[in-house]
Amino acid sequence: MAKIRTYLAYVWALMAVPLVLLTFMKMPFLAETLVAATGLHVHPIYTGGEVVRTLEHEGYTTLIHRPVFDGLVGERKHGFVQVTWRPKDANLPDLIDEGIDFDADGTSDFHIKVNTKSAKADLETRDPRVGSVQEVLKVKNDRVVRVGLQKASK
Repeated sequence: MAKIRTYLAYVWALMAVPLVLLTFMKMPFLAETLVAATGLHVHPIYTGGEVVRTLEHEGYTTLIHRPVFDGLVGERKHGFVQVTWRPKDANLPDLIDEGIDFDADGTSDFHIKVNTKSAKADLETRDPRVGSVQEVLKVKNDRVVRVGLQKASK
């Protein structure tokens, strides 16, 4: 009886090895499927929110993200809008000088000058909801600027 249990244990172990290998080989597919099925996503505070408008320029593209006021529970009074400049070829121009209309009402809400070499930004606000530059980031070849916003009072 002990020999039968030993043989069954070896057979079970041999059959489990391909299953374990298959599980590790298919891990990226299984993870993507699980995320898609559950609807999980990275919080907009980390990603900057969805891109709502894309502006094409000579040499680079401007990506304007949606204003983010998302909190853990409900919306916050203070948020930000993220603007990303992505080069079409290898590099961005040394100075980007652009007016940004984050709410798509046809008027520029703020004017920003970004020095892509020193990662410094100057902001000229044209809307009372617009605050100051929160951060200027270099992500690969892109430059990302987050501008603080205050929620419009009702």
